[in-house]
Amino acid sequence: MTLKNFLKANFALIIGLSLPVILVLGFLLASHIPQKLDTPPRYELVFSASHYDNHSPFHIDFAIRNQKLYMKLTPRKEQEGIYVKELFIYNGQKGSVRKIDYLLPQRLQNQQDDEMPVAEFNDFIIDNNSRSLDGYEFVLGSYRSRGLLGEIFGSHSGRYVHRVKKAGGGSFIIPDYDNESSYGNFNFIGWITNSEKAGDPGHAQ
Repeated sequence: MTLKNFLKANFALIIGLSLPVILVLGFLLASHIPQKLDTPPRYELVFSASHYDNHSPFHIDFAIRNQKLYMKLTPRKEQEGIYVKELFIYNGQKGSVRKIDYLLPQRLQNQQDDEMPVAEFNDFIIDNNSRSLDGYEFVLGSYRSRGLLGEIFGSHSGRYVHRVKKAGGGSFIIPDYDNESSYGNFNFIGWITNSEKAGDPGHAQ
């Protein structure tokens, strides 16, 4: 059978096999083109994500006071399970995310809620406006499956796809930190406006 006859006889099968591949390639191309059309965010994004912890002595929340990062600690009740917030920094220039380990006090100064600076961020000025100084805003993503390739290779897990986006400009995906963290409970904190002048909290762990 000649190639021409083979293609003619199996035209529907060839189209059926090729279409999913074309769709996947088109999706990948559409996802990455916007990232090449603009300069990545200049300012680093600080955010938190929650995970269940049955051993932490405190409920933990974060807030910005006078452009500084504070943690609010509430004593945990006996037999109470809680969600602990982990700190992350997204660097758009590098396209990476790093986790920041912060120290907790052994006990509170009083038996009620207590609020204190996060020591690992003492040198940083944080702007909690939703829009950064260079025009980027955080866009909360929805949960997505791993798609066709994930189905083909046996992975049924997914992730939350969050972005930073500039009006009329680039759109950059915030990558996974690791396999365990999908940022399902993503909390925007703010933008570091002086990271070029201060040290790196990612190495002060």
